[in-house]
Amino acid sequence: AATLPAVSSAKPHVVAPRSFNDAQEVGDWFRKRQPVILNLQGLDRDLARRLLDFSSGVAYGLAGRVEKVASHVYLLSPPDVEVSADERERLRDRGLYD
Repeated sequence: AATLPAVSSAKPHVVAPRSFNDAQEVGDWFRKRQPVILNLQGLDRDLARRLLDFSSGVAYGLAGRVEKVASHVYLLSPPDVEVSADERERLRDRGLYD
């Protein structure tokens, strides 16, 4: 079996859900140890809350973390995975990181 480095760097996958059915995409990417940007901008409040609750549960269940990075935008990071400063800058340029 291959050993994983203590901390790996990964490019986040951006998910901009339009319905609750899109929540599975968040879980699928996160289970692959891929950071996920959850963009809830433009969604109605109840749907955004349900998606954030689901995503937070996925992150918690897999020992990850959730960080609010902009208005209605969250970064879900698996354990031992960091998003590099370069990637954060790229996200900032797209309006997905404050």
